[in-house]
Amino acid sequence: MNKAETVAGLVFTALGVFMFVESWKIPYLLEGVPGPSFLPRWIAGGLVATGLVLTLRAALPRFALKDATDWPNRRGWARVGLMLGAMAIAFLVLTKLGFLVTMTLFIAIVIYGLGVRSWVTLATVPLGTGIALYMVFAVWLRVPLPKGILEFLG
Repeated sequence: MNKAETVAGLVFTALGVFMFVESWKIPYLLEGVPGPSFLPRWIAGGLVATGLVLTLRAALPRFALKDATDWPNRRGWARVGLMLGAMAIAFLVLTKLGFLVTMTLFIAIVIYGLGVRSWVTLATVPLGTGIALYMVFAVWLRVPLPKGILEFLG
C-alpha cells in the first residue's frame, strides 16, 4: 500500500465531494442552457472518480499498475514542447484567426506531434473536431467565440 497515493486519492475525492455539494447552491440550468453550476459539477465528478481510482490503486494491490511509467525520452519531451508551443501560439492568434481556424490548426499540429502521418486523417479529424467544438460551444451553449477571418459567417 502506497500511503502517499492513498492520501492523495482521498484528498481528491473529498475535494470533489465538497465541490459537488457546494455546486448545488447555484443553478445547474438557466433558461434551458447550462448555468454556472454545470461545469463545476462535472469537474467535481471527475475529481471524485479520479480520487477513487487513485485510492483503489494505492490501497489494493490487485488494482495497482504492473509497470511504472517512465519519463519521456528526448523525443517525447520534443512532442510535449511542440504541443505547448502550439497552445501558446493558438492563444496568440485566436482573435485574429478565429476559434474555428485556430482550433482546427491546433488539433492538426497536436495529432501530427502524436505521430499521425496520414494526410487524410490530418485533413479530416482536425476539421471535424473544430466544427464539432464550434457547434457545441457557439451554437448549443451560445458562447460568443471569436470568428476572426471567418467573420462573414455571421
